[in-house]
Amino acid sequence: MRILHFNQQFILELDASEYGLGAVLAQELDRKKSVVAYASRTLTPAERKYVATEKEALAIVWGTKHFRPYLEGGKVLVRSDYKALQWLKSAKDPTGRLIRPAI
Repeated sequence: MRILHFNQQFILELDASEYGLGAVLAQELDRKKSVVAYASRTLTPAERKYVATEKEALAIVWGTKHFRPYLEGGKVLVRSDYKALQWLKSAKDPTGRLIRPAI
């Protein structure tokens, strides 16, 4: 077990698959990445119908809520499948489930 440094940046790595979401919370100190915690959950039947972009956005929202006590008020680097979410930066009018994460 290692000591957390709340004054240092956290790294939140997220991924979504066909059936679930996964998250790794880590910190990098002295160029060495140390895992703080892991989390995962299965998707509901309705969430399984989401397209990849929606699942990746859901993973980010879920992961930040799950690890909120660690992340709130500090610096966070979020790593996800950016290709699935890349279009959000240029979307003129995102709608539905994607509007909330895009804001």
